[in-house]
Amino acid sequence: MTDKQKSRKTETTALVCLALFTFAVTVLSLTVFMETGFHADLDYLIALQDFRNRCPELLNDFFLFITHFGSAKFVLPAVLVIYFGFSTRLGKFLVQISAFSIMVNGLLKLTVCAFRPWFRDELIVPAGNAIRGATGYSFPSGHSTIATALYGGIIIKTRKHSKAMATAAAAILLCVMFSRNYLGVHTPQDVIAGLTCTLALILAMQKIFRWMEYGSISMKKWMFFIFSAAICTACAVYFEFKTYPVPYDASGSPAADPAKMILNSYQGLGCCLGAAAAMIFLHYFNGYEAENASFIQRAAMILISSASAYLLHRGISHALSDLLAIRYARLAECFIILFWTFALLPALAARFGTGTAKKQQR
Repeated sequence: MTDKQKSRKTETTALVCLALFTFAVTVLSLTVFMETGFHADLDYLIALQDFRNRCPELLNDFFLFITHFGSAKFVLPAVLVIYFGFSTRLGKFLVQISAFSIMVNGLLKLTVCAFRPWFRDELIVPAGNAIRGATGYSFPSGHSTIATALYGGIIIKTRKHSKAMATAAAAILLCVMFSRNYLGVHTPQDVIAGLTCTLALILAMQKIFRWMEYGSISMKKWMFFIFSAAICTACAVYFEFKTYPVPYDASGSPAADPAKMILNSYQGLGCCLGAAAAMIFLHYFNGYEAENASFIQRAAMILISSASAYLLHRGISHALSDLLAIRYARLAECFIILFWTFALLPALAARFGTGTAKKQQR
């Protein structure tokens, strides 16, 4: 057995183990962890809270700051910067991982419907303004999921070429995960499931990308798109017909709105479809590649892509809401933004000679 075969076998074993572990934690979160007598996870958070209350404010401020490195508002622009400014090859991989991880996170959240720690025990008080970004159900942690998509993807793709970058990415990822517990907004199982589920997705996506490099590339990419569309359709049907528990605060008022959580999950479906459609589009059209662009061109593309994505978000959000039901409007909005940013814009840039890539084999 060659070294490459051994590496592939290890990768497959890790993928299976991570998937099984995530499944086990999900089942436990649906059963054992939901029982009123189970309190070990909350005891851990209360111990961290006691420690936090005795710590210098500077340490608390650090974790309030570092937790933002796992938010969608940071991670998705970071993927954009990597795609247009450093490595489009890595960026394409991270786009797919980020989109799929957001979709899977929404699916698991709406399946388990785990309440936030402070609903389960009123002694838990989240630090600072961390509670503002802790909306919806708790399992799995959205920050841990999307942070793993970015930093885990960087680790997998750069560990053989840049140990320093892989180490830095691992350090940030661990800090983001711990910050969710430290701040009192997620239980240990929330962050662990976010990590393991997304690592499994990364390994699976790496196998899919490798599979699409040879043979009938066009057919394989269409198969990937059809699979993505089928998964998103199944999720949408599931979201519509499932029932959802509503958590109440101490006064008896609803403390969370399942409809809003479903809305967020539809955004994940839009991201997933937009990323898959972008891959198909760029198979037939030349696309921008940062590796072939000058420094000025890279900087310009980062600015153009960021500004256009923001303007699209501001411009089409209300227009789509007037035409479609709000959940479908959010799905369409995310689809349009991702398809523009990672398909149409790269094709237009290449058309005008900016970072032109070689046309792919069909």
